[in-house]
Amino acid sequence: MKRLSFTAIFSVTATALLAIPLVTGAQAPAVKLRAAKAAERASAIASIQGQLKAFDHNDYKTAITFQSAGLRRNFASPAAFAAMIMQAYPQFAHSKSATFGPAQCDQTGSHLSLPATVIGKDGVTVHALYLLVREGKVYHVEGVGGGMRILPPSDTPDADV
Repeated sequence: MKRLSFTAIFSVTATALLAIPLVTGAQAPAVKLRAAKAAERASAIASIQGQLKAFDHNDYKTAITFQSAGLRRNFASPAAFAAMIMQAYPQFAHSKSATFGPAQCDQTGSHLSLPATVIGKDGVTVHALYLLVREGKVYHVEGVGGGMRILPPSDTPDADV
């Protein structure tokens, strides 16, 4: 069975996630994605890198400002946000490096998906898909899919995708 590449998996995931309707029960219109323009991708990366830098300095008051307005409402305080990040995303909380794949967005550029590979200071590599929303002229993090530790491939048939 053929293995799918990381980029292929995240491209399909991004397409599916950007097509999810925001209102429960609503019929999702067909979402046509395009490659993000260089400036859109650069803006999204700048927001993510700013947040990772704030995480690294344990500055969660600044880090939460890189979240979308809707996502910020999910946390009672920067301390609550910090607790979630340290528990669920330890490699993001203390990263050594981050690299980014090709970005996709909707036709207006208001929603953008960006695959990322983050290496924690602990040496663990994780893959994630950032979903960002443009608020004003700046992209803010709307959600992160993945971010779990990648285990070495298994020799079992179940490991094939």
